[in-house]
Amino acid sequence: MAEQTPTTGTVDRDRIRTDVAAALGEEPRDVGDDDDLFDLGLDSIRLMSLVEQWRGETGSDIGFVDLAEEPTVAAWSRLFTGA
Repeated sequence: MAEQTPTTGTVDRDRIRTDVAAALGEEPRDVGDDDDLFDLGLDSIRLMSLVEQWRGETGSDIGFVDLAEEPTVAAWSRLFTGA
């Protein structure tokens, strides 16, 4: 099983991919930028866990609905980094 990234205080594309892969029991290389994360097996419970983890570490107000609207690594990266 993949390990979660240590607390860094930032949520970038690599962090998102690593944390999602860990939640799914996959390797980060198996999670593509534009893959629908729900199609890969991410469910609402796991998503909520990721949201709470990232919010707790960053103070971000990005929430479940924001991420559920477009469930891809690329979209989430844009939300967190603005890029």
